Amino acid sequence: MGILGLTHDENGSALEKLPVTIKVAIGEGPEPGSQNDHPRRLDHFVFKRKTLRGQDVVWDPAPDIAQVHGEKPTELGVIFLNDDTPEVLRTQYALWTQAGCKCHGEIVQISNGEGLRFEMQATRRTQKHPEGEPWPGNYKYTEGAKKGQPVESCGDGCPDLERGDCRPSGDLYFILEKFPRLGAVCRLHTSSYRSVRNLSNGLMQIRRLNGGRLAGVKAVLKATPEKIWYRDRSGINHTSVVHILSLEVGGPDLRSLLANMEEPGKLFQQGRSVGSNGGTQYVIREAEVERAPEIAGEFYPNGDAACSELADTSIAPNDEDEVIARICEPTPRLGYNDAKTKMLLGQQAGNLAGLERKLLNELSEAPESIAARDSEATNRKRAPNERQHDISREANPEKSPTTAVSKECSLSEGFLF
Repeated sequence: MGILGLTHDENGSALEKLPVTIKVAIGEGPEPGSQNDHPRRLDHFVFKRKTLRGQDVVWDPAPDIAQVHGEKPTELGVIFLNDDTPEVLRTQYALWTQAGCKCHGEIVQISNGEGLRFEMQATRRTQKHPEGEPWPGNYKYTEGAKKGQPVESCGDGCPDLERGDCRPSGDLYFILEKFPRLGAVCRLHTSSYRSVRNLSNGLMQIRRLNGGRLAGVKAVLKATPEKIWYRDRSGINHTSVVHILSLEVGGPDLRSLLANMEEPGKLFQQGRSVGSNGGTQYVIREAEVERAPEIAGEFYPNGDAACSELADTSIAPNDEDEVIARICEPTPRLGYNDAKTKMLLGQQAGNLAGLERKLLNELSEAPESIAARDSEATNRKRAPNERQHDISREANPEKSPTTAVSKECSLSEGFLF
């Protein structure tokens, strides 16, 4: 009949847990065992499959899948297998190391006498509780300027998040429209703020417009290039291109859009496999010990240093340009001209993540119309000599106000475990 907890749950329902056998990515991780290799970005999707190399199980290129999708694809047809959004896209803040996920936090709903509210709650592996415990609990700093003060909770103010050791973690699970396989699924992982946000928003909209159904729904997973500018720690301006992920459903008209989106679900219903009318809801569970070396090496290359609470790292260079690009988005709406934006970037060079959150909070509190009007007024009032000053400062970045603020967490600070 079955085994309780292994093949069936406590209600007698079959546990449809599928393994991940195909990996989709827009980047390449370092070669297994290589000490000098580094992760690198790509401008297209690549496909990998688990294979045995010597005594190690690694992700090797899958040329048969790549051939089906053409040379350097930037769009993929994907099909979801569950109506529950967290089973399709799992998101959280996460601090990964080669040994596993050291700390992770996600939003939870709190109900009390004052009504409902939401907050971030984290679980962390500590020396006292290697299996994990609620974080930060009653822990306090034992050294440095914050000695005796409580450790910050998950989210704004968390030193791991401010340093960039902890990042958004998003895992999208699906099967490929052009390479469908039953009994297994594909997974795409990203630690990009923009990509996680876009994937979540797209999935929510598709689910809402489809009556709460995602199982059997087809969408297009896209990698779209965006040009951004940023200033490095030396004050020199650069431009870069990053590819941001999104989920879309399209068609020449609304009828075609809905028909294309629902076609796989109708086929699954005919086969009595997946559907909203009592069909199976497939879920995916991956072993953390297997994922850790892959994710830590590809998305958290400084993860080993993050094992220590005394680590003093900043935002990774590959991510700094994306953070600065996000900072530059709301500044015109807040009435900041280019000169003031550059001044803020210089002053907050050591705390870009905190600056981004501060600006977003200001934007959410101010009416958009007022922010837009203030921006126009500021631009009109700028004197010619001020604009000339900006040009001169760009030509001489060493004269720009790029003094970085001191970090709140230095090598002399730690947590009490």
